[in-house]
Amino acid sequence: MKWVQLRLRALRAGMARVLRGGVLSASLIVPGGMLVSEVQAQDPDSVLTTPDSLEGRVDSLATEVVTLPRMAPGTGPSYAAGVWVWERRTLESTRAITLSELVGLVPGIISLRGGDYGTPVGVSSFGVGGGRVRVVWDGFDWVPLDGAVPDLSRISLAGLDEVRVERHPGELLIEIRSKEPTSSEPATVVHVGTGDLGTNVVRGVFAHPNILAGALTFSLDRVDTRGPGLSAAGSLSGVSLRYALRRSERGGIVAEIRRLTPQTDVSGYPSKLKRNDWNLRGRWRFTEGLIGEAFWGASSLSGEADDPVAGIIDARRPQFGLRTSYERGGLWGKGSAHLYSGDGLQNDAYEFAVGVNRSQVVSVDGSLRMERWEGTGASSWRARAQSISLAGVSLFASYEDGMRGAPYVPEYEEYLLSLVPGSSILPSSTVSTQAPTPRFTNNTGIRVGGMVVLGNSTLAAARITTENDITRPLGLLLDRRGMSVEGGKRKGYELMTSLSLPIPGFKMEGTYQAWDEEGIYLPKHSWQGALTYYGLFKESKNLEVWGTVGMTGRDSMLLPILSVDGDPTSELARAPLFEYWFAFVQVRIVTVNVFIRWENLTGKRDNFDFPDRLQPRFRTLYGVRWTMNN
Repeated sequence: MKWVQLRLRALRAGMARVLRGGVLSASLIVPGGMLVSEVQAQDPDSVLTTPDSLEGRVDSLATEVVTLPRMAPGTGPSYAAGVWVWERRTLESTRAITLSELVGLVPGIISLRGGDYGTPVGVSSFGVGGGRVRVVWDGFDWVPLDGAVPDLSRISLAGLDEVRVERHPGELLIEIRSKEPTSSEPATVVHVGTGDLGTNVVRGVFAHPNILAGALTFSLDRVDTRGPGLSAAGSLSGVSLRYALRRSERGGIVAEIRRLTPQTDVSGYPSKLKRNDWNLRGRWRFTEGLIGEAFWGASSLSGEADDPVAGIIDARRPQFGLRTSYERGGLWGKGSAHLYSGDGLQNDAYEFAVGVNRSQVVSVDGSLRMERWEGTGASSWRARAQSISLAGVSLFASYEDGMRGAPYVPEYEEYLLSLVPGSSILPSSTVSTQAPTPRFTNNTGIRVGGMVVLGNSTLAAARITTENDITRPLGLLLDRRGMSVEGGKRKGYELMTSLSLPIPGFKMEGTYQAWDEEGIYLPKHSWQGALTYYGLFKESKNLEVWGTVGMTGRDSMLLPILSVDGDPTSELARAPLFEYWFAFVQVRIVTVNVFIRWENLTGKRDNFDFPDRLQPRFRTLYGVRWTMNN
């Protein structure tokens, strides 16, 4: 009888995977090494994550547990929608070590790095600047505390279950979902690596489904390096704790706390800035498909005692929020409301989105966002549509328009310090002697294109038009004293291709983006390309191989800072041509993954994004990723 129960349990788990995954038709790795699967169900362009490749084979009889109901994700991932998603299994097979590296794998996204690990990192797509990049972590707005956009160098990949990137002409949205136990047994994931330039990676995640009457997830992460020339040491370290108390099948309470600490010896940056985030949330399923959530938390930033700004100012920014989602069949809807406290941020923000997936003719969705900054309102909206595939051909289009505000936290803190008698702090050039006021940008964007799928090969193209009144600097320490530059209208196009080769398992992947005129954070041409391989072997499917060799590059790029600091007659600074060749191999044997990664294979010396902020010339990194049931 016990054997029959176990077999039925395994059958239910297998059926659930089939129902969730649809009918698999092809596997591919996009440029940069992200392994995905293309599901040919009713939506032929849905880009999902790897089939059951790392987990589930450890113990096929383990039952899946859900600690709390999950909110509706919204529009499914696809090139047509401009949505990319990494789930738990693909996060464990990517070549990226940090979140900024992961986001940089998305075509058209430009990474803006201040050096090696431990220095600030910003990102931009379609030339968006301050106020146009957002990070949302389990519904909690990961607000910028030291710039006009979040510093992605502070977020590690440890303890993450999903990373979702929405690339819009007027906004780059990064949504993160924390790791939680999904098996009835405790599990541990260990990731260790070492390599050139004194680079070391140590990452561990422990998830227990039933401890102290709840579900516990603990993660720690550290990446350290001696930097270019072995003279620019830096590190990224983080620790997080998540505890979920399930009150019934309908919902429960979650408490989360995170501390993220980059550290660097590079001149011009604070040696250490600790960021702390915590929140307490309650989530409940009211009816079938309808879920609601309320949360309260805060974010803060603190530096060393001798830091002239971060060591003195209290950068705590509390927030309270409500979220709701509804999903039934192909219909979904989401809504959120956030209330903020603290200078330099908006007072409140409201967002609503609704859509229909898997329609008989077309899938559509739209969203509306409203913000209020010290009594000044701003609103923006967007809409998208994608047709079904007819003879392998589908069309898509999107439009957006509206105004957004940009955080100005650092300027406000400097202003407050400048009022202290005897203070040596002077406001930045972007801040007057008066209290800084909210800053806004207006943006319009159109993206129209089509996709052709022939067997396991795909070709897509899109025409893009963006227009903005002004481009704000990122406001990080990279361009803290940057200038707001007058915007304009840009027209461009992008191409994406994935071609199956006659040799089983091999593919050619590539993307290309071109504009009629360069802009701030917007090179005239950018590209990615890779030769990839994927293989799954043995009847037990316990041997899996990933491989990729390729390159990513862009033309020289304008920056919103003067080439000669302090000289108003000088031209804008420019980052040189960027060309980066890479290779990556990972082999899985049961649950042990062995990987090796090569960076900048050609040894190009001037691969930097900001003047005098050099990147490593060459580095090899190798190590092990191991998933264990305890």
